[in-house]
Amino acid sequence: WTAALNMHVRVSDKDKNKAETQRDASNRLIKELDQKTKSKQAEINRNLQDRITTVSYWKQRLVSEHGVICQEITNLNISKQKVQQALAATETPVEVSSNCLKNRESRESIDLVQDFVDDELINELNLLSEIQKLLSSRLEVTNDKIKLLTNLKAKLEDDIADKDECLRLDEHCYKLHNGTAGMQAIAQPSLYDGHTTTVENHELFSQDNLENSEVSRVKSVLQRELNDFSINKSNDELIKQSELVGTMFRSRIKELTEAKNFLESQLEKTNQEISSVEDSLHQLKEALRNKEAPMKVATTRFAVRSKRPNVELTRDSVHTGLWTEINHIAQTQETLKDQIASAEETLHKLMANKNRLQTDIGIKKKSIQIDEQQCLRLRKTLHWRGYRPAGI
Repeated sequence: WTAALNMHVRVSDKDKNKAETQRDASNRLIKELDQKTKSKQAEINRNLQDRITTVSYWKQRLVSEHGVICQEITNLNISKQKVQQALAATETPVEVSSNCLKNRESRESIDLVQDFVDDELINELNLLSEIQKLLSSRLEVTNDKIKLLTNLKAKLEDDIADKDECLRLDEHCYKLHNGTAGMQAIAQPSLYDGHTTTVENHELFSQDNLENSEVSRVKSVLQRELNDFSINKSNDELIKQSELVGTMFRSRIKELTEAKNFLESQLEKTNQEISSVEDSLHQLKEALRNKEAPMKVATTRFAVRSKRPNVELTRDSVHTGLWTEINHIAQTQETLKDQIASAEETLHKLMANKNRLQTDIGIKKKSIQIDEQQCLRLRKTLHWRGYRPAGI
């Protein structure tokens, strides 16, 4: 009995000691695991805070770049409008130059010539054609850059939206604690699945978006400068060409006016000469008529004296004198007739020359009217200084 009692006591002591040891080990394990859990949770909180800071940093850069690229899109659209206005402003000059050439085709005869005015009008049309091609090219490139900037802006907006959602979720996770109500245990998700990405790839993605946007903005600024340069250069060239055309018109009008004045002076002299020839012709005809009476007297005397009888029909001094007088008057009449014929021929030539002068003067007047009243008046409607769009 004593042995059995002692055995039960020893077994009891042994079990008690083992239980105490087990209890102490359990308490140490609980404390150790609890400490590890708390430490790990604290580490996760710090990592979440760091991640929130990092994502916020990238979001801020993206938002800043988004604002800048939006402004650049606005600026490039304004530049595009300027190019469109400049391109539209070339339509009227093309119409005016073409109409000037068409109007000048109405010139007549010798004045219908391709002069320096026509040459410069053609040069002006060629210049306008080149400018239209240049501005159309600038407009096409500008449209492409606007599309590119718009696409990059959309990528920035998507990236910003993703980061907003990421921040919302991470901030929500950061606020969670062991005492948060309403939480439910969720089956452990896969730590790495096909949709996850590395931190390096995450940052590289946003960095690429930022760099692509920055590079495109720089190219857009250069395009705006190129647009402004093309508009200004085209405007200056058109102004210079317009002034040259105007100079050629004024020079041609001066030349035509001088030619017209010279022809009018010649016409006045011709009219005076015609008047003098007509007066001379009248005098010649009057002189010829005046010879008729003396011829009648002389021939009558000669005829009457030829009836003298017999020996009285002598060639005396009267007979000789009458014969000489008749011949002299006849020669005088022939001379006067020749002179009259010559004067009439001269008068005919003068009249023909007068008609030519009048015709040529009419041609010159029409040419002056076309250049001065039609072309120059039409060109005054061009406001070349207004070709440069506002803000350039």
